Amino acid sequence: MIQLQTGGVYLYAPKGIDRERLMLVISAPGVVDSRRRFITGLTVMSSHDGDTLTVPITVGGARRYVNATQPQRLIRDWFLEYHGSLSPQEMEAVRAYRRLAEDL
Repeated sequence: MIQLQTGGVYLYAPKGIDRERLMLVISAPGVVDSRRRFITGLTVMSSHDGDTLTVPITVGGARRYVNATQPQRLIRDWFLEYHGSLSPQEMEAVRAYRRLAEDL
């Protein structure tokens, strides 16, 4: 099993669904470090979806985006490979946008 970290971007491959995608882990470090089966994450998109609560990020030198209004419950065992981490400034922006999204 791959070692996860908060703010890390990973390839995620759900079993039985042919749809691998990059996911940003946003669960608190205590949850990520625990033995819990589920982790909370956001889908990493290659283009901006037009939502005001979408955060620009950089993954592997490329501009990507995450929509803070769409957290997903993800199964830990379905993460395959590490693709990089957000900067502290990017992670703080994601957290701030998540707080705003909770008011919707």
